[in-house]
Amino acid sequence: MNRHRISPTLPAVDDVHAPRVVLRDGSVATVRAATDADRNAMRRFFHELSPESRRKRFFIAGEPPAALIERLYDVVDPARSVTLVAERHVDGDVRLIAVGSYAALTASVAEAAFAVDDRFQGRGLGTLLLERLAVLAAASGFRRFQATTPGDNGNMLEVFRDSGFEIRSKSAPGCVDVQLLLTPSFECVASAEERSRVATAASLRPMLEPRSVAVVGASRDVTSIGRRVLDGLIAAGFSGPIYPINPHAAEIGGRKAFPSVRDLPPGVDLAVLVVPQPAVLSVVDDCATAGVKSLVVITAGFAETGAEGRARQQALVEKARGYGMRMVGPNCMGLLNTRADIRLNASFSPVFPPTGHIAFSSQSGALGLTILELAAKRQAGLSTFVSVGNKADVSGNDLLEYWEGDPSTNVILLYVESFGNPRRFARLARRIGRRKPIVAVKAGRTRAGVRPAGSHTAALAASDMAVDALFRQSGVIRADTIDDMFDIAACLDAQPLPFGRRVAIVTNAGGPGILAVDACEAAGLTVTEFSAETRARLAAFLPSGASVGNPIDVVASATGDDYRRAIEVALTADESDALIVIFTPIDASRSAEIQAAIRDGVADGRRAGATRKPILACVMADPGHVVPLDVGGEHVPTYAFPENAARALGKIATYAAWRAQPPGLFWGFDDVHPDVARDVCRKALNDEAGAAPGDRWLGTDEVSAVLNAFGLPLAAGAVAHTADEAAALASVLGFPVAAKLSSRRIQHKTEIGGVRLNLANEHAVRRAFSEIVARARRFAPAVTIDGVLIQPMIAGGVETMIGLADDPLFGALIGFGLGGIHVEVLGDVRFRVAPLTDVDADELLHEIRGFPLLQGHRGHPAADLEALRDILLRLSSLAEAVPEILELDLNPVIALPPGNGCRIVDARIRVGTRRRPSEVTAPSNRVAAGV
Repeated sequence: MNRHRISPTLPAVDDVHAPRVVLRDGSVATVRAATDADRNAMRRFFHELSPESRRKRFFIAGEPPAALIERLYDVVDPARSVTLVAERHVDGDVRLIAVGSYAALTASVAEAAFAVDDRFQGRGLGTLLLERLAVLAAASGFRRFQATTPGDNGNMLEVFRDSGFEIRSKSAPGCVDVQLLLTPSFECVASAEERSRVATAASLRPMLEPRSVAVVGASRDVTSIGRRVLDGLIAAGFSGPIYPINPHAAEIGGRKAFPSVRDLPPGVDLAVLVVPQPAVLSVVDDCATAGVKSLVVITAGFAETGAEGRARQQALVEKARGYGMRMVGPNCMGLLNTRADIRLNASFSPVFPPTGHIAFSSQSGALGLTILELAAKRQAGLSTFVSVGNKADVSGNDLLEYWEGDPSTNVILLYVESFGNPRRFARLARRIGRRKPIVAVKAGRTRAGVRPAGSHTAALAASDMAVDALFRQSGVIRADTIDDMFDIAACLDAQPLPFGRRVAIVTNAGGPGILAVDACEAAGLTVTEFSAETRARLAAFLPSGASVGNPIDVVASATGDDYRRAIEVALTADESDALIVIFTPIDASRSAEIQAAIRDGVADGRRAGATRKPILACVMADPGHVVPLDVGGEHVPTYAFPENAARALGKIATYAAWRAQPPGLFWGFDDVHPDVARDVCRKALNDEAGAAPGDRWLGTDEVSAVLNAFGLPLAAGAVAHTADEAAALASVLGFPVAAKLSSRRIQHKTEIGGVRLNLANEHAVRRAFSEIVARARRFAPAVTIDGVLIQPMIAGGVETMIGLADDPLFGALIGFGLGGIHVEVLGDVRFRVAPLTDVDADELLHEIRGFPLLQGHRGHPAADLEALRDILLRLSSLAEAVPEILELDLNPVIALPPGNGCRIVDARIRVGTRRRPSEVTAPSNRVAAGV
């Protein structure tokens, strides 16, 4: 198949457009492309470098030549050179603190050079600039960086070594020549990911593990938000100093008040801002002057209010970032850390949840209050809780990296309303989910309106499908509701993961047992038949009216000992991977006895060796009071109804299966020509006269060129411009043939009668040509008709559909399903977010309801699944390599019997300008736009 495993991508690929970078010490800086406006700032930067740093950058201790500096900011073409600058507030002014650049030496080799302000050396800035420049250079066709540095420039040589790129170096008198291959190795990516995790965790530590907290806007009014935050800190028992800030009070809540943040003792880690919106920016200035390390901005009135609010929020972000501070909010509820040596409640929540191992990020502040109340009610122990608000700086992605290494966190819960950087989320979730489960509720599952789409794929690819695909690929457990989320989390936090989907059920009432069986089957679980040995063990002690099948019905009159022994047998049976215990109180006076017996049965089963099977209990004594059963220190999660337990267990079993399988691999192809496909698409965009800017459908010949460039198996055929030409082509291709309208402006040809099948001779072909052209002219008289496509009929096989649709947030979605006109009627299509791994491709094939047709059904031969898989992976490669493609439909794709491959019968491609949400509005030069 000419396939090879491709190298992984650096984390910087996902963030190359983001202006923020996190340094090794946890502070932040802004990185952007240099522009002509940086002329004076760059001169000042190099002038203020120490002579030693200038020598290591330019091989001279004096001022570098003006012409050399000018070349750094006079950049117009990323294929020639790029300069990135990092900036921060220094001594009350925004200053450049680092400059990195590359300049082309040949078409594939560029010279790279870096300089870092002496005060900021050793914080990882050089490495961060190198990673971003490497991504940009590789995208522009460069394969290698070359750098020459003095032999005693240990810092720069360390940057090159620690980068993880393959290095070749050669020493000469007084200098070292370094060659870096820009194709990242797996070790290189692992190093970059670890650097990112360590830096992000360090940046969040001052706010999540502060040693001291200031409340700016604390009030004597006990009903105010500022006072509630102060009271929450005091009531939780925060372990460090708490400083109320209020210019009109000497004491608040028994604590000395300070008139301004500037009056605080040095070294405050966290300031919580609860001040009127117009005062926020000046308070941030005060915090920076006082050396405050991090901010929580509870104040509202920013991006959530409209355009003016967005401008205010941007100013807030730039100010905080300029000072090197991290910020949660604005428009948030605050954050909590329940760790015994911290006990931080920097929020206006009156509830401080029990200590535990569940971390929670909520994008909704109001919902956060309910979540904390629910956690306390269900005795779900939290490690940390963060209300991210508008996510202006700290996002869910940042918190994932913090929680990845947090020893207090075992399970991560996310309430998400929007994604800022889905690709980074997917990368992090895939990595973190291998060790810590992530459970998410995504609000906004429906869409009131969908943009009119020209292809089947685009019409079917609703945004929620993209979210679902992203979660499936990343191993994220999707919960439908907050209650569902806590059902899942309670089990994940307290119980082992199941090794399979086989469930044993013990109940004392038939009705709940039947409900449990139905719910298990609906959740993809299997209620297995017990072996004769297991049934005999049960029959030895259960009353004659009991059921020894699965579910085990110990009947209403069962004693506590019957319950205990039945649980032990079910738990230790080889036929089960998990156990659901249901108790429906018949006699309230015996409830305590039966619940004690359930605990004893669990303990006996664990002692007998069943330590790796999850246990879930449904105690229907008080459905509104769901608290775990304590079994010698082990918590058995309880649920109000059997359906809740089964639904939670089904999702956990799916996650366990994902986690148990080897990670999927990304594949590339030796026989593809991305440059050819890109050139076709770009030329089409530039050549189309009178079309809407950045949006047009390719013609038949252009479609063929793009598909052929990626080795996609397009069926033979050619466009005829006259009836005689059509007849001649049919004779060459061989009868019977199909005739189809060819027009880039008319996409759904069947609807206007633009398709004729099974044409058996030249006369039929001529007549079909004339009829198709006549119908097209009646339907759209002003539209240009390119001709009629003549193709040989393909006998046998299964009709499938493979497509690509560009989601404005998630990027390219790859869809697969049954083909032909049935794709929209049946809707049997599944999606994944590109790029696809081999596992993603296999799951796409197997998930459709029509998969039995691909395996062979009622005498029909099976389809060539390997060929279908190959098309999916090639299409994924095309989506990544040619971002101009917005929609692509291959419908139908005839999957022939195994070994015979597939044939793409019809294909359509819409091209335009694809823009990622993570891209920032950059200054008006071409390099900035690329960055």
